[in-house]
Amino acid sequence: MFDRRSLLRTAAFAAPALSLTTGTAAASVRPRTLAAAGGPLVYGVLGDSITGRGSFASRNDTAWTALLQARLAKDWQVTRVDGSTSRDAANLTCLATVNTIPFGCDLVVVGLGTNDCHEQRNGRYVYTPHDTRIAARGLFRAVAAANPCAVIVSLGVWGDRSVRWSVDDWTPPVSRVAYWDAIIAECCLESGGIPLSCADLYDTSAYRLPAGRQAFGGNVTDGFHPNDAGHGALYQRVANQLGLA
Repeated sequence: MFDRRSLLRTAAFAAPALSLTTGTAAASVRPRTLAAAGGPLVYGVLGDSITGRGSFASRNDTAWTALLQARLAKDWQVTRVDGSTSRDAANLTCLATVNTIPFGCDLVVVGLGTNDCHEQRNGRYVYTPHDTRIAARGLFRAVAAANPCAVIVSLGVWGDRSVRWSVDDWTPPVSRVAYWDAIIAECCLESGGIPLSCADLYDTSAYRLPAGRQAFGGNVTDGFHPNDAGHGALYQRVANQLGLA
């Protein structure tokens, strides 16, 4: 598991993903569009319940990463490679609980940081801005180093932007979701990735309600995670950025 306390230093490869015990810094200039259609394309996916597992979609193929894969397959010969994650003490997937990342990809989508932003214990937020910046910076450097020719796209936090939070006791409260989005975007950009905010999609209640509907994998919609319409909106945002609309 990635150690929050240090940046990744060297690269160690293991099929089908790069072990996230080590890593290297990556160049900031990276491809912003995919290569010409017609050939093979390796599609990497790394994320939490929304991106990595597609949770609360009604079927596996309506998860946003599956929708993107289906769209890519219209123009390329697609091979998908998923990274692997573990969980923190609260059983949540966070920026620092990634074990392996996809490598050798042409496109990598990353969806992490929502739990880092929201997780609370005993009424207090668990992760600080410093925690998130160190974890995100190390992770994006490792993703970029493992995928030197890839377009890297990162989703920000899925959540309510109206929730206010203060860095300390004397600083005026700000949107915690927006604050975490800015940290993740900063670290993504440092490694040449493309950050995309998605919190505005959360604001559309039709993208996550009603709760109590059956979803794949034995899940039941909870009113927080995206439903099929929400996954469709996430897919469309990334597809538009990639020029696949």
